[in-house]
Amino acid sequence: MGGPAIRGIVDRVEDGIAVILLEEGGRVYLPAGRLPPGTRAGALVRVDLEVEGQADPEEVAALIDHLRHSGHL
Repeated sequence: MGGPAIRGIVDRVEDGIAVILLEEGGRVYLPAGRLPPGTRAGALVRVDLEVEGQADPEEVAALIDHLRHSGHL
């Protein structure tokens, strides 16, 4: 089971990426397609996190490589 939910507001969607400003500070970037249907700027959202396990070094390297090549890093 995950920890307490984090509340936020959708600030904007640019180039298919949603920017969510978190109530406790910070921001989260998500593919806009992961938002519930009809979500747009100004929507209040809840972000739930859950640990699925520990990533191995190869998974971390592959994710970083993907983010760099897609222009998100």
